[in-house]
Amino acid sequence: MQISIDQSEGLERLVNIALEPNDIQSKVDAKLVELGKEVRLKGFRQGKVPKNILIQRFGQHARQEVLGQLMQDSIERAIKENDLKIIAAPEVVKADDTENGGFEFQAKVELMPVVPSIDFEKIKIEKQVADISTKDIDGMIKNLQKQKQDWKESKGKIANNDLVTIEYSATGKGVTYPAEGTEKMGVLLGESKVPKELKDAMIGLKAKETADLELKFPEDFNVTELANKKAKFSFEVTDVRKSKLPTVDEEFIKSFGVESGDEEDFKNDIKKNLNRELTQTINNIFKENALKSLRKACKDTMLPDSMIAKESQHMAQQEQQRAAQMGQVDAALQDASEFTEAAKERILNTLIIQGVAKKQDIKTDFAKVRDQINEIAQTFEKPQEVIQMYYQNQDLMANVEQNVIEAQVMEWIESNVSIKEKKMSFDAIMKPAA
Repeated sequence: MQISIDQSEGLERLVNIALEPNDIQSKVDAKLVELGKEVRLKGFRQGKVPKNILIQRFGQHARQEVLGQLMQDSIERAIKENDLKIIAAPEVVKADDTENGGFEFQAKVELMPVVPSIDFEKIKIEKQVADISTKDIDGMIKNLQKQKQDWKESKGKIANNDLVTIEYSATGKGVTYPAEGTEKMGVLLGESKVPKELKDAMIGLKAKETADLELKFPEDFNVTELANKKAKFSFEVTDVRKSKLPTVDEEFIKSFGVESGDEEDFKNDIKKNLNRELTQTINNIFKENALKSLRKACKDTMLPDSMIAKESQHMAQQEQQRAAQMGQVDAALQDASEFTEAAKERILNTLIIQGVAKKQDIKTDFAKVRDQINEIAQTFEKPQEVIQMYYQNQDLMANVEQNVIEAQVMEWIESNVSIKEKKMSFDAIMKPAA
């Protein structure tokens, strides 16, 4: 057997293999001997079929079977002897019998991409940092009050943050909405995405009062027929409700799981939760910034086309599933080619993380796996059932283990690159400007 490797484009390699006639024939003969012991042919006793009859009846089939096994064995040998790290099964692109009874074929393989060595000490990465302030805690308490706020009907004038219901119609060039009568719309002033002109027109009105104005609706207005259109907008206020926030007392505090009902315990609990959310967000942002910098250091890394195509298709399917989960039943099928660049980034991220883990011999810390599962479980009503579900599901466990090893790699990266801290507020990190 003769083996040679040709370099094709990029990470593609062509494995050329020539099988010797004697090797093939000896195995074909052995195969026919086996068949001769078992085959039953009319006119011959079992095991007594002449060799020439066996060759005539089964020779071609035996040769094909032998060639199939020899091709598989020889490709595996070629890959092992040449230390080829391939990403998928080899593809036979050419195969021919030779005049002397031998056989030659060519198989195409794609190699696993190799990330270049990175000098981590020269990599500079910004890391956002923040502390939880009293203002942040008070703001969260206010949000929790809003979750339990009571809306009381009001006959007074509309003010900011009121919940207002109107009946309206809009007419203009190329637009009449609704086609007949009026349409109801609820507006939470101060939070809803309504044009400023409409909000200003509502302020000061009372229930049963009306107003007319010319409006240019924004592109993202929630009524498709009016989005990005100009129209005369006529409305009547049908209901005005003002918010009554609950008092932060023992009953209110206990409703959020703080058994003592003590305000200091409540604030400490909130601070703990905010710190957890802040840490997770900071780590996610750092990971994104770090991988972006590391991708630049590996920008010349060649990636196999098949790997990019597969990841692009996977991302397109994920986007389609996301759209379906959001109720977008008519969402167009996603074009995988639109995800090519994102797929390249994701592949390179994975290669970088795997490369660091291998080079630094970073193994999964199963104590951290257990801690993460417990942390996830605590967000559910029956934590023990969730924990049991994770340990009985290989896919869920694999996902947690992957998250843990990635976090361990990012910890190593953070310890070995140049970090520039950027002091920010909690809100600036958690609610970045669009």
